[in-house]
Amino acid sequence: MNDQRSDIEKAVALLVLEHKIISSKDAWAIIERSRKEAQPLLSYLLNLVPDTLIVSSLAKSYGIKFFDLYSNSPEFIYDSVVFERADRDVLIKLSALPLKDKTGRIVVAVSDPNNPELIDYLRIKYGQFLLVLSTKLQIQNKLAYYVTESNEKPAEKSNSFTSNIITGSNTISTIKSPMQEWLDGVLGRAVSEGASDVHFMFNPDKSMLMRFRVDGILQQQKIPSNIKPLEIIGAIMSRCNMDMSNQREPQDGTFTFPAAGRDIDGRVAMLPQEFGPTLVIRLLDSQNMRTKLEDMGFEINALSRLRSATSKAQGLIIVCGPTGAGKSTTLYGLVREQDAMRKAIFTVENPVEYRMNNIGQTEIKHGLGDKSLSFPRALRTILRLDPDVILVGEIRDQETAEVALQAALTGHLVLTTLHANSAISSYSRLINMGLPRYLVSEAVTLVAAQRLVRKLHSCAKEVEPSKEDIRIIKRINEDYIFDKLKKAVGCGGCNGIGYRGRIAVAEVLESSENIRDVVTNENSTVEDILAAAKIEGYKTLSEEGLRHLEIGNTSLEEIKRVLLFGGE
Repeated sequence: MNDQRSDIEKAVALLVLEHKIISSKDAWAIIERSRKEAQPLLSYLLNLVPDTLIVSSLAKSYGIKFFDLYSNSPEFIYDSVVFERADRDVLIKLSALPLKDKTGRIVVAVSDPNNPELIDYLRIKYGQFLLVLSTKLQIQNKLAYYVTESNEKPAEKSNSFTSNIITGSNTISTIKSPMQEWLDGVLGRAVSEGASDVHFMFNPDKSMLMRFRVDGILQQQKIPSNIKPLEIIGAIMSRCNMDMSNQREPQDGTFTFPAAGRDIDGRVAMLPQEFGPTLVIRLLDSQNMRTKLEDMGFEINALSRLRSATSKAQGLIIVCGPTGAGKSTTLYGLVREQDAMRKAIFTVENPVEYRMNNIGQTEIKHGLGDKSLSFPRALRTILRLDPDVILVGEIRDQETAEVALQAALTGHLVLTTLHANSAISSYSRLINMGLPRYLVSEAVTLVAAQRLVRKLHSCAKEVEPSKEDIRIIKRINEDYIFDKLKKAVGCGGCNGIGYRGRIAVAEVLESSENIRDVVTNENSTVEDILAAAKIEGYKTLSEEGLRHLEIGNTSLEEIKRVLLFGGE
């Protein structure tokens, strides 16, 4: 057993003895599971206990002080002079936040006190200092905030900003404009807060609105008074090599930037509008693609059916839902579980969002005349490459659907997405594209529909359901009875939102002989397919939402917002 595992197991023991958050039986069970499955103990523990309690117990096992950065009466405070003595990029990479106490002594909040690179760097910059332990999320959030705050101050030099980035034992000097430095701070803060997109939009008065989309919700962000909106647009467009002289036509671009110790891809879309161009940066973090399917919220039997379908040599697996429902994450998760060394796996996407090893990935290219690469053309070429597994980014037209279905019927496993509201309606969507019913019924192996709901933070509290709550629950399923419901509260650890992260709510419909017979019948309707599916235990998205409500993963408010379209 390594030292880190030992320290975390000591922290679990302290949680049991001091906080009594979990029983000794539960503590031993997760330790044994972690050892048996060779998985990090923290991944199991975080599902049961707030991260602040884990880290505070871990601090005691280390013999150092725990410091909550969101404390209402902090004993250590931020000081810009102390902060600027170290390089921002290094602090972000190593998760270290320099502070000072009332006597002026340097205090550094860290998430890993055993990192020799961190300790050596802090000694070079500060000499003597005191280490305290904090959660990595708190440190990263505060770092992003202080970087942005410091960028609001007038730059000491009018034309350039010089920073040092440590790489091993070497120091590299880079020069950036104040605007680019501010933009780096914004993007770094967006990544640390878990944003999927950053939105920039002009108002009628020529002021600019900046927002982060976090867990599917747009949150307004402050723009310093010394930052000019047009300069922001120019900085972003130049970063991704857009034509800054042409803001009258839509443009797309990409760039890569460092944040939280790793490279993040930014995909930019610009649309001209009446008061000025609207710009959205989509943040593509490959770390998100490493999310395990077990951690996404799938019910055990549904996940088992998904894996059973992908273990077959052929068939069409469809994941449907609106934009932003996590379809790509699910598909990448299923593909990642394939044996890429023993199977020939190809993808055709528009665009390629995340790069994977040992897999052939093709990006669709339009606007090149005869040389354009469409979904059908790319698919037909891939079929000549002797593939085992094919991921098709999206079926959006009849031609693509026909090639994908034929591939699924001729010895290939095909995974794809479709814009449909439910697993049931996916069948009618394909039929309405002009595909024969018999072809659809024979090719489709499994359909999953999913949405993402926000996950309640550990600060949530239990309340008695109101009469309106009970009415909505009964409308979904008469059999569900709740004595208590969890409600979002909000605290420093979740930035006052009450939620942190999202999980998938999914309905899974596995093809069967009975389902195929109903789909093939020319007179059958969506209601007929639903009735046949219900006989086989199919549960709708809203019913799956109630399961997450029962577990305490999310709130009824989230189910109403995401799944019930207005609460009905």
